Amino acid sequence: MIAILKYFICLACLLIASAVSSSEPINYQNISINANSVTLNEVSNQLTLNGEIKIDFGNFSISGKSALLDYKEESLLILGTPASIISRDQKINGKADRLIIYPNLSMEMIGNAELLAENRSIFSQHITYQINADDQR
Repeated sequence: MIAILKYFICLACLLIASAVSSSEPINYQNISINANSVTLNEVSNQLTLNGEIKIDFGNFSISGKSALLDYKEESLLILGTPASIISRDQKINGKADRLIIYPNLSMEMIGNAELLAENRSIFSQHITYQINADDQR
């Protein structure tokens, strides 16, 4: 239970760090994480989520087979076949073998990547995308 609480606090810190640079406040108070198992490794400062994961925060929904939150690297790696991210408000729909999300809301999509954002469609093996934090509410 303490490991899950530490994870929520660290994930919230990563997400809130991106809001500091934004001119408008972003509400990340409603974070929901579902996974079959959660493992905190305090030595490596990593949190591992396994089994059909789903992470909801703000207007984003992320899903995959497993995830790794690395406190040192300040990144969230989501693996899946495929892993996906959806934002109803920002009209973002993406999927790839791996998603890497950083506190500034930049995202790398690696392996069979597809990104549909507004009226654009991008297909590649590696997509780097900056989610516009100013559009979130």
